[in-house]
Amino acid sequence: MTILIQVLEQGYSQSTPWEQRRYHFVDAARIIGIRLDGQLGVWIDMARPGESHQLAVAVDAENTIHFMLRAFDKIATCEREGGSWLIGHDGSDFNSIQASPYGDA
Repeated sequence: MTILIQVLEQGYSQSTPWEQRRYHFVDAARIIGIRLDGQLGVWIDMARPGESHQLAVAVDAENTIHFMLRAFDKIATCEREGGSWLIGHDGSDFNSIQASPYGDA
């Protein structure tokens, strides 16, 4: 079972057009924490010391908190369901977070 979650390749500001943002996926099993940066960014900290990835840059503080909580909820839901999952989103709106199974079911 593998759960991969989409993160931004580098820190972006809210004004960066989505077309210019680059994404990749990290293994959710290696996440040790998730935090807010106080500037509308949501970051995940990984098991390797000093390794962090920007999960999202939200449009307002409320959306930032909801993004963080929704990401944890999606990971937990995928773990309960079992199998391998990809969790993706648009990088700013918590309502865009979606999970899709992949691999052999």
